[in-house]
Amino acid sequence: MKKFRVLHLIRPAAGGMKNHLLSLLSRLNPDLFEIVAACPDGPLAAEIAHAGFRAVALPLVGELSFRKDWETIRLLVKILREEKIAILHAHSAKAGFVGRLAARLARTPVIFLTAHNSIFYEDWPAWKKMILAAAERALSRVTDRIITVSEALRRELMQKEGINPDRIVTIYNGIGPAPGRPPRERRQVLRELGLPPLGQVVGTIARLAPQKGVGYFLKAAAMLVKDYQVNFLIVGGGPLRRQLESEAISLGLQNRVVFTGEREDVPAILPVFDIFVLPSLTEGFPLTILEALAAGRPVIATRVGGIPEAIVDNYTGLLVKPGDPAGLALAIAELLSDRERALALGRAGQACARDRFTVAQMVRRVEEEYIKALTAKGLFTERDGWNLPETGGVQVKK
Repeated sequence: MKKFRVLHLIRPAAGGMKNHLLSLLSRLNPDLFEIVAACPDGPLAAEIAHAGFRAVALPLVGELSFRKDWETIRLLVKILREEKIAILHAHSAKAGFVGRLAARLARTPVIFLTAHNSIFYEDWPAWKKMILAAAERALSRVTDRIITVSEALRRELMQKEGINPDRIVTIYNGIGPAPGRPPRERRQVLRELGLPPLGQVVGTIARLAPQKGVGYFLKAAAMLVKDYQVNFLIVGGGPLRRQLESEAISLGLQNRVVFTGEREDVPAILPVFDIFVLPSLTEGFPLTILEALAAGRPVIATRVGGIPEAIVDNYTGLLVKPGDPAGLALAIAELLSDRERALALGRAGQACARDRFTVAQMVRRVEEEYIKALTAKGLFTERDGWNLPETGGVQVKK
């Protein structure tokens, strides 16, 4: 049975992009696709290897670097040719830039890009964004398919970058079933996290970077501590951690907020959240929202990016304006005061996540796009012994 070799290229990544990649690697049909990953040496490469896949080390960095980028392209061309890669699948703009240039030079048959976030959220001058948009537009012409993780991001690529809509498809992020471990006792988890046993817990799980808006969450928390018995939890690491810890102290929250740093046991932590908050200023389609919904947590999030595609206001959660701590505090106060409403939102959100945003659906859609592109290039035919049913993944013909 013929197999197609797929190389996934990714820059240093954590959080949603990393989890998205690991889900794809572990669930793509191994009878049809032979997977190779390429990324910088480090924690991500170790996780890929731990999952049972080969990770080729490349000097790919997040920021622009002529020397390292050219070295990455040179090495990648060599790998694509020697490994006889059929599909180059890059993740994010930086990997997409070097990966698509290398794939073009190596004459790799099929080129994919998954756009996880907007390039326009960065605090860059307008001229730089214009240059990047022009580069994306040019590279899109040699890209067989651009996958966006939300319709909002798809519209942005069409409107701001001028990319042909026929080349773009939205495939939502998905989450897998919860780990089959017995639930831990709430009091024990609170004690391990350093939270008191009394009071509701309002928290967020996010990379501590500017676009996540965690500073606004702290400002909202400061507006609530006098009137509510509530404690706040911030799960995640990132470049703003020390700054945010100092801000929490200046707001008088030192005894009411806990910063956990990065955690690998999010499924065990989520059940102690009485309310989950994501105060982002920009988003693609955050996996943390889906994890919170799947755990039945009432969600309050900002109306940015693809978030409204998962959160239906006043049904599966509450939506607020970005950068508005007073509005955020008001929404949190509403759910702190009305537990029945909070629980109803959690139940509706859980049903939505179970029905619309599963990792099985995500992987099936990616497989379908691979097969469409391979078929268009004459590389996939029914003679290979496979078919692509309307529902379900790629299967062996009986």
